[in-house]
Amino acid sequence: MYCRICGTHRTVEYRRRCFMDLCAHCNSETPKKASRYFFDKRYWSNSNDVPESIKKEFYNDYKVSRCTVAQYIEQTTTRLY
Repeated sequence: MYCRICGTHRTVEYRRRCFMDLCAHCNSETPKKASRYFFDKRYWSNSNDVPESIKKEFYNDYKVSRCTVAQYIEQTTTRLY
C-alpha cells in the first residue's frame, strides 16, 4: 500500500473522508473529498455530452489533488471574458 498523493509507504491507511489510501501527512493536508456523484454534478453541471472516460479521469485527478471541489474547478477551467 502506498500514499496516492506522495507515494510513500509509511503511515499509509485507507482514509474514508478522502476515499483513498493516504499517509498521515497528506491526510492532514488534504480536504475531505466529494463523492463522484457530487463532483460530477458540480463540475459538469449535469452535462450529458462528456464521455464517461473523461469524467472518470477528471475525478481521479481531483481525488489526488489537495483541492476542494471549488478549488479544483477554479484551477482546471478557463473563463473567457
